[in-house]
Amino acid sequence: MKSISIKITTLLLALIAALNIHAQELRCQLTVNGQKVQGVDPSIFQNMQTALMEFMNTRTWTTDQYGPEERIECNIFIMLESSPEQDVFTARTTIQSSRPVFNSSYNSPMLNFIDNDWTFTYAQNQQLEFNVTQYNSNLTSLLGFYAYMIIGMDAESFAPGGGTKWFNMAEQIMNNVPTNAPDAKGWRPNDGIRNRYWMINNIQANKYEAFKKTLYMYHHQGMDNFYEKPAVARQNILNALAELEKVWKDNPNGMLMAMFFQAKSDELVNVFSGADMGEKSKALIVLRRIDASNGAKYDKLVK
Repeated sequence: MKSISIKITTLLLALIAALNIHAQELRCQLTVNGQKVQGVDPSIFQNMQTALMEFMNTRTWTTDQYGPEERIECNIFIMLESSPEQDVFTARTTIQSSRPVFNSSYNSPMLNFIDNDWTFTYAQNQQLEFNVTQYNSNLTSLLGFYAYMIIGMDAESFAPGGGTKWFNMAEQIMNNVPTNAPDAKGWRPNDGIRNRYWMINNIQANKYEAFKKTLYMYHHQGMDNFYEKPAVARQNILNALAELEKVWKDNPNGMLMAMFFQAKSDELVNVFSGADMGEKSKALIVLRRIDASNGAKYDKLVK
């Protein structure tokens, strides 16, 4: 009996290990709000929400091994704005993600971006087809693009260059979208200065390599050290901001600066609130210079 019990236990452990290896990468909370849309059966919004959440959470996006506790926390909020024709929707969508900080229960925000240019087709109970190497629909391209951006930024924060292959996937998805498609807005360089095109274009550009270096220094060398070495952590975050200043000097109003501070401005105030006055002053100088729009927020550090 003891031998049988050991075998059963071994089998259960093997099954658990297999589940951990093949667990999906994302833990995505996705919400669809259709309150603004008139003349459409409200049940389609709930159906859409369920289908899109399953799409994000049950698909295996990478070849990497993720345990259940390693899944990336993210939120996608789709505010439907209109339905100009049957099964066609326009939306304003907020995409957020975070990553855990070592030795704490705190999650540090990684991405907090509002995309105003979602136009897609969705019919009740439709199949959501997706392939990185070909264009199936604008809806699955949008979801796939942000899935790989979330995974790429998370990976980059743990290891220099860790996100490269996932950023390449996001770029491939963008390149597959037909430029003359009626719902292609946001994928092209002339669709504004802060859109999906410029997001992936900038993060892939060699001249903005300092941005990816910032992600690693800020999170792995900075935030992950806060529990044991808060002074070292703050200094490393200051060093990370010095790297980010290189990006700012080249393109002060660019996509990457907006992305970073949309996610990080509140956290930076909290990070340096516990610093001594000298360190607060150093942080304030650089933050007011490279993120002037949040200057009033950073002024709280010395008041």
